[in-house]
Amino acid sequence: MSNSPLAPNRRTILQAGAVGMGLSLSRFLRLSHAANGADSGRSGILIFLQGGPAHQDMFDLKPNAPSEYRGEFRPISTVVPGIEICEHLPRLS
Repeated sequence: MSNSPLAPNRRTILQAGAVGMGLSLSRFLRLSHAANGADSGRSGILIFLQGGPAHQDMFDLKPNAPSEYRGEFRPISTVVPGIEICEHLPRLS
């Protein structure tokens, strides 16, 4: 990153968000790229997967916990002694 005032760093992004002048993150990054004139060669992909079971229901079952804390699924043994996994993942065990 360059040291220009428009270089995207955490502080400038937070300041831009706090000002709230309709400057979205994507617009801020485009303006920053236009001001710097050089491609950083970096990119990223954000994947947000919604849905699916929680880890408590699949891997951290807590079968000895009170009924209001444990999940509805039952644990099954795995090939590793002392490790149990959800009954719906028999091939993973």
